[in-house]
Amino acid sequence: MSYLFSEWLRSLAAQYGDKPAVTCGVTMTFRELWEASGRCAVTLAEAGVRKGDKVVLWAYNGADWVVFFFGIAMAGGIATLMNYGLKAEEVTQLTEMTHSVWAIIGENKVSAADRESAVRVLSRGGVDLSRIIQADELFSISVDSSMPVDEAALRKLEQQMQPGDTQLIIFTTGTTSLPKGVQLSSRSVLKDAGATFELLKNDMTSSICDALPLFHSFGLSVLMIWLGGGNHVYLLPRLKPEIIEKQIRDHRIEALASVGAIYNGLMQLAQSEEMPLGSLRTCLVGGGFTTPTEMMRMENALDGGKLLIAYGQTECSPIISVNIGSDPVEKRAATVGRVIPGVRVGIWREESGLQEPGKIGEIVVKGPVTMNGYLDLPAEQQPFDPDGWLHTGDLGFIDPDGLLVIAGRIKDIIIRSGENISPMEVEKAILELDAVREAKVLGAPHPIWGESVEACIVTDTGTVDEAAMKAALRDRLSSYKIPSHFFSYPSFPLNTNGKLDQRSLKTSMLEKVRAAYIRNALDDGLKILCVQVGNRMYTITPVCDMVQELAGVLGFAERQRQRIRLAVEEMITERIANAYDTRGEITLEIILMPQWLRARFTDTGKPYRLDDKDASLSARIILANVDAYSSASPEGKQVSIHLDWQYAEGFDIHAWLARYGEEGKA
Repeated sequence: MSYLFSEWLRSLAAQYGDKPAVTCGVTMTFRELWEASGRCAVTLAEAGVRKGDKVVLWAYNGADWVVFFFGIAMAGGIATLMNYGLKAEEVTQLTEMTHSVWAIIGENKVSAADRESAVRVLSRGGVDLSRIIQADELFSISVDSSMPVDEAALRKLEQQMQPGDTQLIIFTTGTTSLPKGVQLSSRSVLKDAGATFELLKNDMTSSICDALPLFHSFGLSVLMIWLGGGNHVYLLPRLKPEIIEKQIRDHRIEALASVGAIYNGLMQLAQSEEMPLGSLRTCLVGGGFTTPTEMMRMENALDGGKLLIAYGQTECSPIISVNIGSDPVEKRAATVGRVIPGVRVGIWREESGLQEPGKIGEIVVKGPVTMNGYLDLPAEQQPFDPDGWLHTGDLGFIDPDGLLVIAGRIKDIIIRSGENISPMEVEKAILELDAVREAKVLGAPHPIWGESVEACIVTDTGTVDEAAMKAALRDRLSSYKIPSHFFSYPSFPLNTNGKLDQRSLKTSMLEKVRAAYIRNALDDGLKILCVQVGNRMYTITPVCDMVQELAGVLGFAERQRQRIRLAVEEMITERIANAYDTRGEITLEIILMPQWLRARFTDTGKPYRLDDKDASLSARIILANVDAYSSASPEGKQVSIHLDWQYAEGFDIHAWLARYGEEGKA
């Protein structure tokens, strides 16, 4: 296999010809993609793009973006991949930082409002106006089938390139205020994609919705992985759950790649409609980890599609390891899978070097997928050690089955939904607000985003208007960088040297974050147990044992635990005995409310209410052993019965959750 983009794309065109390759508004076959990319490359070279010239690519996802990317690389340029959601000032800064001398500008957040403003943004970054190319004009030339592809010119361009040359720059934020430019080669990207394909080959599908921005390393990698297998990649310029769901449903797409926030949105859609995502078999998740319970819930909502978590870093092109579908769900939720073939992963400690399996340390990587280094940074600021290991800054270990487990992050950067965020940049923006004297921005674990951005501040007034602060920051920061919460402190904790005690501050912040989420979660009740009970008598005892044990963990006295068990036992018995002529299902949910514990029953049997005048003896026993009873009959849905018990006097559910976690694990 060749590791030049041009030779790779030519071989795909020869092998797969008129099979569809990319769809986004228009569909391009493998042959059309190769030819359009070739015309684009020759056009750019004739315009003056030379080997090593940095070319900003600033546009929403699209078939044209893919053509431009390959065209830049085939012309010998270095594609500088710009986030289409950045503000004008950020784009100017990155353009200047990378010394970019060309730009291809399509629709993005800035140009959508004012195309001329976007041109000025690039000009201020150092790109001459004559070298700013409009995407629609270049794409028209590239797809003009009346113009033959100049193979001789392409071969000449290829002769000047080596697979290890830098061909693209992707930005990733470090601990300083400026992003870092990660330099990747065609060899590193294609080797990473090929190795990932080998690991996923039993989970590969004929089509995928790549619901990720292509300027992001994971989105670009998914494109390469699926194209490399001769498969069809669907792209979207707008990455919203309802748009993604429609595309999957309309085209019966079999795979999806996205981040946790998108999957959560799709799960909500699946719950509100009749299983709209039933065609999905493989669901790649980039960033953000979950629990086995949450993963099973999501897979049920996705009608059996397997969720496969991928771990990586832009510096590694980017995938380092990935789950496979044959792994059990508890492994897929707790680990980030197997290391891709051809890549070495070690666990390293400064005091003792590489560790044995099972020991926690920093994850280090060696192999052909690693980057060519950060742009313009000296050797001492590069993440490679003298032995060639790339230090990721992440903590982890290898489990007994050889799977990689992530245990934390050494680096200060915050990764929210796959986006790297510099705390220093956010702190600087907050300090520009009126009355703010000190600011410290930290990350907190989040079940959907991976991490949330949280701000601790000291103000002149001692108060915080969170809504006003968020509104003021919208003019200074991209939306994903704005903190979720602003926590006020009279002063920050200091260590014995008079410096900020960041560990103490983060501990305090995490407690405040948990308290905030608990308050929000308890407003509508926090479900901690949901079991399906078939209408068979042998199911009663284990379920009742579980509920009684849980009541004890929640601080209920022995007599109250017996009352809870008896009521639940009689409720299940009543439904089994009187609700069904054939097999059915009873659902029992245990829900934490602010002041009481609730057991909610719904089932597929005959409608029933405990307070009916013809209620059975079981109903009277149930009512005698609960503190409150209610029922709900949502329009078009099953009747649900609520059995409630007041917490013991002095029991604080907020404190309990803060101690044991939101899932009630003792």
